[in-house]
Amino acid sequence: MQSADSLKRRIEMTERNVSARETPSGTATIKIGDDSNSGEILVFTNLCNVYKVPKKEILDKVQALQKVDLEPGERPVYLTGEKRYKGFLLVAFENGKMGKISLKSYETEYARKKLKGAFNGESRLVFIELIEHDIDLVAVSSIKKIVLFNTSLINAVESRTTKGVQVMKPKDGSVMIRVSRLENTKLADPEYYRKSDSLNAIGFYLKPGDEL
Repeated sequence: MQSADSLKRRIEMTERNVSARETPSGTATIKIGDDSNSGEILVFTNLCNVYKVPKKEILDKVQALQKVDLEPGERPVYLTGEKRYKGFLLVAFENGKMGKISLKSYETEYARKKLKGAFNGESRLVFIELIEHDIDLVAVSSIKKIVLFNTSLINAVESRTTKGVQVMKPKDGSVMIRVSRLENTKLADPEYYRKSDSLNAIGFYLKPGDEL
């Protein structure tokens, strides 16, 4: 188990670095969500597990992570609080797909500490975030194509291991490498990149002056 100081440094690095929060596959940081007014802390890991820690048992995020008994080779990628299990968990994968999972799927009748199969593990995770309302996201591929879309285009499902729907269409072996909230980008004309009617797009090249 990592020391409290080590966990604290990882959390502080994440909270200072927006891009790190959007890249759960990074090894140096843990993506941190909102844990205010929550009943349980949910800790998602790279092995597709989720651990539940009662908020009343901890004082801070470091203690939440220390409560988790990780498997060999397992590490946290996302920590967030739940508010009566409302909202949806977004998970995006390297193969260009994204799932929108009802958070109710993680609610259990009894106080279970660990759930396996928290999300699909067939393709590498590139984004994970709990949302209460639909949001605009920007997806980026390895060939530097980007697409802007609203999560309302993705139907919510109950299955935690959903493969998701195709957000970005692969081209010449390309993969999706990053997903960001629109407000965390610097796009002068974001609507230029939007897919408003459907998904499964190759995307558009970044215009001069725009930044991700």
